[in-house]
Amino acid sequence: MRLYELMFITRPDLDEEKVSSVIGKYQDIITSTGGQVKKQDKWGKRRLAYEIDGQREGVYVLITFEGEPALTRELDRLMKIDADLLRHMIVRASPSSLEPPKPRVRRGRPAEAFGATEREEGHEPRESGEPIADESPVPTPEGQQS
Repeated sequence: MRLYELMFITRPDLDEEKVSSVIGKYQDIITSTGGQVKKQDKWGKRRLAYEIDGQREGVYVLITFEGEPALTRELDRLMKIDADLLRHMIVRASPSSLEPPKPRVRRGRPAEAFGATEREEGHEPRESGEPIADESPVPTPEGQQS
């Protein structure tokens, strides 16, 4: 079995109950044909990049599942004729798509690390009135001071 991601967009005028039944319908198709749903995310109503069938918004749903290639063909066939869907796409996924996303790390050390390092080395934090660097005048390119 292969890992796939199914993304579809439902019409925005569907109520929550109808959207849940559409999601359940496709999950049932996946499980009844020997597939296994690994993860399901309902992203909610979002603005579309461009108008589709007169709609400017849609409800986005992402389902990650394992199945045979024949299952993807059957899902594609059924989704093409479903009037509740604006768009759908099935792509083969990598196993890393099931892992939770890693937290974003800013470049450099976090601010807490700077304070901890100064305290660990025995340095006291500077008070706001202390100068940061030597305040001697800086020579100009001609060697003159300004």
